[in-house]
Amino acid sequence: MKPYLAIIQDSFHSALSSRVLWIAFFAIWLVLAALAPFGYQEDLTADFRGARDLANRGRLRGLLAQGLKDPELADTAVGRLAAAMPENIAEELNAVSEGKETTLRTSEYADALNKCLDDESWYDEEAWTPTLRLAELRELDELPDEELDESRRRRRARLRIEAAMPGVFATRSAKSISLTYAGFDFPAEFALDKTRFVGIINQFVVPLIIDWLLGFILIFLGILVTASMIPDMLQPGSLHLLLSKPVSRSMLLISKFIGGCAFVFLCVIQLVVGLYLVAGLRLDIWNARLLWCIPVSVFLFSVFYSVSVLAGMRWRSPILAIGVTTMFGGICFVVGIIGGVFDGFVTGPARIKSMAVLGDVTFASTQGSGLTRYDKNTNEWVEIFSSGAISMDRVIPPVVIDQDTIVTSRTTGGRMNPFGSGSSDLLVLSADNDWEPEPSLGLPPATVRLYKAADSLLTLSGSSLNQTGIAGVLAAAGEERADEDEEEQIPETPDATGGLLGRLGSMLGVAPAGFTSVLPRGMAVAPPIVIIVSPSGSDLYLLSRARMLRFARSEDDQSWTQAAERELEGDPSIAGVIAVSGAVVMVSRAEQPIELFDSENLEPIAKVELSDRLLPTSVVGMGDSRFMLLTSDARCRLVAPKDDADDIFVLSDGVGPSTVEAITYDAEQNLVYVAHHTDQVDMLNADDLSKQSEITPSLSVWRRVDKYLISPLRFVIPQTGELGETIGSIVSGKSAITVRDASGQEQVVRYDILRPVFSCSLFIGVMLMINCIYFGTRDY
Repeated sequence: MKPYLAIIQDSFHSALSSRVLWIAFFAIWLVLAALAPFGYQEDLTADFRGARDLANRGRLRGLLAQGLKDPELADTAVGRLAAAMPENIAEELNAVSEGKETTLRTSEYADALNKCLDDESWYDEEAWTPTLRLAELRELDELPDEELDESRRRRRARLRIEAAMPGVFATRSAKSISLTYAGFDFPAEFALDKTRFVGIINQFVVPLIIDWLLGFILIFLGILVTASMIPDMLQPGSLHLLLSKPVSRSMLLISKFIGGCAFVFLCVIQLVVGLYLVAGLRLDIWNARLLWCIPVSVFLFSVFYSVSVLAGMRWRSPILAIGVTTMFGGICFVVGIIGGVFDGFVTGPARIKSMAVLGDVTFASTQGSGLTRYDKNTNEWVEIFSSGAISMDRVIPPVVIDQDTIVTSRTTGGRMNPFGSGSSDLLVLSADNDWEPEPSLGLPPATVRLYKAADSLLTLSGSSLNQTGIAGVLAAAGEERADEDEEEQIPETPDATGGLLGRLGSMLGVAPAGFTSVLPRGMAVAPPIVIIVSPSGSDLYLLSRARMLRFARSEDDQSWTQAAERELEGDPSIAGVIAVSGAVVMVSRAEQPIELFDSENLEPIAKVELSDRLLPTSVVGMGDSRFMLLTSDARCRLVAPKDDADDIFVLSDGVGPSTVEAITYDAEQNLVYVAHHTDQVDMLNADDLSKQSEITPSLSVWRRVDKYLISPLRFVIPQTGELGETIGSIVSGKSAITVRDASGQEQVVRYDILRPVFSCSLFIGVMLMINCIYFGTRDY
């Protein structure tokens, strides 16, 4: 081994003697020196930041206008806040109450509220007693004013304003991060606590720096420096000297190959260790996973260097080696672009997002804002609403309301705006009408989800939760003519403004004709919002801002009353999933253990640890206190009692198929429907998870091209660009990231971790074998 180690050592010496290497060192030191002054400050969140904080600006204007003009509200919390508004806003509120157009910017409302943080003359303890106060506000209210510093006092004032106007403000972390540079504050702050801030740095910032510096610049410089190593070795004097010793040609070439990676290794180790120290010393982010970028980056370089070695042996020219390697990089880039186009325009839009099962008919909403129905006769998904990669429409997941009917809605332009470009109608699809969408009642503005509760249909619309009778829905669609008694039971919209300012109803989120509010008067919910209805339809569970509520349906089936409440630990801005099974409610949120509660009083039962790498994306209850959880690694796991114990639950390993897209449970058939690999569906028995049936639809022409041409091509030609996802997963410690669109809906984007590693490893192995055979069979 000594001769080969000597060759590797000599390669390191050659790299250190290279001027390009020292130029790269100097550039790396400059980058690290530029990043070193970055720091951060953490403070309590207080100031309002315009449109980013005022999530429902129409409701804000409506509440303030109502509080200003209604004498009955003068001594309430919203009335006192309205009275504290400056003159220009008061004038606009008067105009709002008269139905006139508004002209003031949202930032002016934010500035007015920020002034209220400094002058709390508007506060009155008695006026705020009826408001719904979070645990943080209750704790601050119990402290004497003299014990509060300025930061905590302003934080308390903000929470009081949020309590006075529920449903207006976006959910933010209790603490905010602001960056500093060389001691100077940046003008903007991040509405994140330290944990979320660390996550963003690890998931986005560090991988981006490494992708550009290591994945492009250093790789290109490395090829420039090392392209001459093989041609120089093949010079008559050098090669004869090397082969004069009893060495293997293959081992000699591999030693040279390893030595050629010395340049990138020396650069990468400085950059990565430097980033690790800067992140740790300046941002308190000691992330040892960052050091894994060193071998990954060298691995990435070896893909290109294996091509450079073959070109150098074939033509013995450094310039041609650089040219061939550059062309190879271009081919990899083009194939990656083509693969991305197929992912975005062919496979991506067809991915199943949610399912609804009606007997032997299966419906699915897709990632491309489409709605499809599986046709057994043609073995295809028949489009009801077409899917598209650039579709701006929002399709609400379909909901089964009886044995022959489902309901959904399609909001034009709703993907980027919760209100869309106009009003949306509830759409009824029935077997009698050959599953053609039939318009029914007009939905409340900004409706994003539908739920069935016994004989009622619930709608989640912005910060409001409304209901209407299913009989009225069918009657309005012409599916079933309601008799006179049923028509009389269709609820009228109450005047939630106390008899004044009826024109403010839409701004305040008052339910439109045919709907009534589920929530108590004055109550609103704030995102992130998750709702589940019990199988009986008599209980409704709502998770909002780390607070879980249970509403019980009254005996007259027309109203709901709050029956239980539980505040959860953790950041209130973190989204989660919720399901009910028997007497147990399960809640799973990112970066928190799985929590199980009693379904009646919401008392804690048990906690189950979930890996920090996994994000919960969906969960269904399967009866007998058993749950199936879908996580960000596209695998399903069971959460069930251990050995029939009531207070001990365990989390299983992955069950069912891989690459799972969505899950749903059909109680009538006792089947779990598992959508996987884009649009395939397995029907599993809920008791033993045995496969009962499956849907394997025939592929369209473009899907066949993707499966039989593009996918093999992407495996044969190494997708070096996708190694960035591997680095992102390694650094962040997560298997996926969540992206929230403008309408507030979250989408999970999974890291493709293994495919680029396998593809690149196979390519390197094949190229080294070809290089060794070529070098061993040629007479130099």
